[in-house]
Amino acid sequence: MIGKRALILENGEFIFQEGEVPPPPPGEVLIQVAGCGICGTDLNVFVGKKPKGWKIVFPFQMGHELAGTIVAVGEGVPDEPGLRVGDRVVPDGRLPCGYCRYCRRGHENLCVQQGYRAGGFAQYAAYPFRNLVAVPPEVDLVEAAFAEPLACCINGNNKLVDVPLGGTGLVLGTGPIGLIHLQLLKNRGLRTIGIDLKDNRLEAARAIGADHVIKAENPLQFDTGLVDRVKELTDGHGADVVVSAAGLDPWVLEETLQMVAKQGQILYFAATLSDPVTLNLDVIHYKELRLVGSHDSTRADYEKALALLAAGNVKVGPIISHRYPLEDIYNAFCFASERAGLKVMVVNR
Repeated sequence: MIGKRALILENGEFIFQEGEVPPPPPGEVLIQVAGCGICGTDLNVFVGKKPKGWKIVFPFQMGHELAGTIVAVGEGVPDEPGLRVGDRVVPDGRLPCGYCRYCRRGHENLCVQQGYRAGGFAQYAAYPFRNLVAVPPEVDLVEAAFAEPLACCINGNNKLVDVPLGGTGLVLGTGPIGLIHLQLLKNRGLRTIGIDLKDNRLEAARAIGADHVIKAENPLQFDTGLVDRVKELTDGHGADVVVSAAGLDPWVLEETLQMVAKQGQILYFAATLSDPVTLNLDVIHYKELRLVGSHDSTRADYEKALALLAAGNVKVGPIISHRYPLEDIYNAFCFASERAGLKVMVVNR
């Protein structure tokens, strides 16, 4: 079996390696990749930034939002449904140690000895069988690659407590991640508002079911008009839940304190990859706010993600705006870095 994989170089160019695909080692399976999404962290590497926690040695293999079909099984893999040749699966790329304090508490996303495997930008990839989650028959296989970002959103959404039915949820940034968050908040009974700079992303938010959208005019400075418009839509109170779903400038994070209602919650989902941010603690104190951070996901979140996709509670088909073949991966990254579309998928023919 001959296979091909794409590796990124330090200058942002890609090279291809092609050759005989080795059989999976003991305890692992070989997956024929159907498709893989380009993530914001992948784009950071493409433009020369290093995502926090990533160990990068060039040429570097990327691609962690993938789904595919098992084509070979290594020795020691149990003969169970979801682990057999022909089964459709999503692999979780995290390799937690299993014995640190956080792994033992079920928070393997916070493992202190975390390893990682990314193999999505290739035709074939091997993963440990313990990292696989079966794809329900109702879910399109390329759309199943959204299990990873959806799982991360679920991990963050689960940290929002006592969400008031009939309240308001505000999402800053209506790119692919923000569109997922809008749907999760809608599923919890909230009226939703999306804010973004780009018209096409606001249109996507409307199409996905957002009740209101607001266009931000200036990304480089504090916009008091945004706060005013949010309060107009919430009877002067602000949103009960605010989700920061884009790598925003520090001042925008401060602005969320003005957009949220008293006793509201702010989920800082997206990292800023910037200098430390100063927040007014008195605002947090007097408004009795709850600020929550969220990082990565757990294997259980993958199960929930695929269940939501199967039930149609979260729709990701409309979020995929462009599909590129693996051989055209450089142009796929160039287009994705312009953020002109929504989710860009690299697919195998």
